Amino acid sequence: MENNWTKFWREKNEFDTSMDVNFNYFISRFTRYIKPTKESVILDIGSGPGHLEDAYFDKVKEIHGVDISERYNAAAREKHKDHPNVFFHDLSATDYLNFSMLDGKKFDIIIVMSVLQYYKNKEEVVQLLQKMCSLTRPGSKVLLCDLIVQQSKFNEIIEILLEYLKAGKILVALSLFFRLRFSRYYDVKKNNGFLILTEQDWKHMLAQLNLKGTFIKEKLTLHKRRKNILITID
Repeated sequence: MENNWTKFWREKNEFDTSMDVNFNYFISRFTRYIKPTKESVILDIGSGPGHLEDAYFDKVKEIHGVDISERYNAAAREKHKDHPNVFFHDLSATDYLNFSMLDGKKFDIIIVMSVLQYYKNKEEVVQLLQKMCSLTRPGSKVLLCDLIVQQSKFNEIIEILLEYLKAGKILVALSLFFRLRFSRYYDVKKNNGFLILTEQDWKHMLAQLNLKGTFIKEKLTLHKRRKNILITID
């Protein structure tokens, strides 16, 4: 059964014209920890409109995006129709842990950005980690980004707006504030919340799966209270 978050992301929403600010911030920082090369094969889980693909299609061997949003995938495919090394795959909104379309592929880099807070529970996250391991090879890097590890004392909408203002995006910030506060996003968040896994939860899961992961001290996105984990596959 489709949950409210997957329904939200599959339909036109308030982030369609604003998520690029946060992504550009991420792009400027993540290569300090992962360095794609011309031989790299990348998997982008939750690829959305294809920001990572836009930035790296000509810098890597292959890049694959997977997303539950058919409209995001359609738009991304159109942008990259002349790039034979870029692929977008549809994930089922009711079976989003099914990556069978990638069977036989091995990836050097897997990036999961701003996705896991919409999962239902810790068990689903464990399943995702297991599936990702099956898609990697020794030496592969997995970057889990924008993880919510604690309940914020402040309204996260306000926090992200302040970061937009610092980035000089005043009009974007004001527009986003009104669209988020008086929109379906606010109602869905209020009714469903986010999946919050503590740092201890993450350490336990990584140990359970015998994965070597470390928390990155530097923030990689505009959400200053969220965490990022870099996993190196043995």
